[in-house]
Amino acid sequence: MSSFLGVKGYVVSTWSKDKALAQQFIEFINQPQYVKARYVATGEIPPLKAMIDDPVIKNDQKASAVAIQSARAVAMPGIPEMGEVWGPANAALELSLTGKQAPQAALDNAVKQITMQIEAMQASNQ
Repeated sequence: MSSFLGVKGYVVSTWSKDKALAQQFIEFINQPQYVKARYVATGEIPPLKAMIDDPVIKNDQKASAVAIQSARAVAMPGIPEMGEVWGPANAALELSLTGKQAPQAALDNAVKQITMQIEAMQASNQ
């Protein structure tokens, strides 16, 4: 089973006054030692595959879990319809984890809600 993975990215604007310097900055902050320092300071999971085996990442339960799951994940779609997914998906997780609803039933209901909300969204855009 796969999950969605969203990541941050840095770009150099075509309107940048100093594209070369901006590119150098991006390359600088994405060097392993600075990515690691940023992780230690902020908890932001490093975006570099080379960091997966670093003991600081490997020994952190949350970071290690994200690193492992990222190998199975697919890129999160950048579409407006994704906004209709999170409410029902979160509710399904809460209902199933608290034992208020069987996991399959909670997920089936979430799919129905998501489908209806996306259809309503698309109908209102026509």
